Amino acid sequence: MKKLLYIAGALMLLVPALAQAQSLPFVAAETDAASLGTAGANLVQTGSVANASFSNAAAIPFSEQTMDVAAGYTMWQPVSSNILNVGAAFNLKQKFGVAVGFQYGMNPAYDVTNSSGAVTGQFSPSDMHVNVGLAWRFLPFLSLGANVGYATSSLAEGQSYGALAADVFAMAKFGGLKVTAGVANVGTTVKDAAGNEFCIPGSIAVGAGYSKVFGEKNGIDVLVDADYYFSGWMAVAAGAAYTYNDFVSVRVGYRYGGESPVPSYASVGAGVKLLGIKLDAAYLISSSPIGNTLALSLGYTF
Repeated sequence: MKKLLYIAGALMLLVPALAQAQSLPFVAAETDAASLGTAGANLVQTGSVANASFSNAAAIPFSEQTMDVAAGYTMWQPVSSNILNVGAAFNLKQKFGVAVGFQYGMNPAYDVTNSSGAVTGQFSPSDMHVNVGLAWRFLPFLSLGANVGYATSSLAEGQSYGALAADVFAMAKFGGLKVTAGVANVGTTVKDAAGNEFCIPGSIAVGAGYSKVFGEKNGIDVLVDADYYFSGWMAVAAGAAYTYNDFVSVRVGYRYGGESPVPSYASVGAGVKLLGIKLDAAYLISSSPIGNTLALSLGYTF
């Protein structure tokens, strides 16, 4: 535990002044369909751990699965951005975990003009996020996990910027209750062409989830996450899922985003699982620009 505190403290030294503006906000956005169904309340990973490298690697050793892979497509703000995400997690004897993940965001193209105002072509901005994660369950009820990755955004021809980012979490499980706490998206700063410095949306994050099976076939998960961003923002997400016979699931959730990078929204979702193959979908309801977002995910677990 002391090692975890040392690592977390070292990472927090990278956090710039609270008053600075935020950059690369997409690193704080959830894109996995199963997680979006519960409004992004996914830190304890009650469902799939395929995307643990983008949330909490410490959840992997508590999974009942050996391998979990998934690929998804999110129509974030449907008329504008689309995001492809791929992830995989390997659970070795419920003691060690390894995860990898890749996200690629495709944004609307815009006209490129010369000094005379004539259109000379088009440019399509893009975002990319690559992560790897490791976990160690050193006690039957307690694990540690860390993710390290690189996020980059290309806004114009020859103009792109990126940052290193990391997550460090401790997680405990007591029967059907899971709790976790750590730091998320803490990393290096970003400089624009004018030399102005910006930070990524790092936060102190906590999460909890409770799972219960009734009558052998009816499962209920209740989840809640909270983030306190170093910029002073606060966000809370809560969700619930009902699963019948480990076959079909329905999900609901609500996120209060405040002034954080991801605004407030409600969500509904559903999923089916057969012979290890999983298909999940989520739909976001909001008056903000992220309203009508649709996310789909296909995965395999064993």
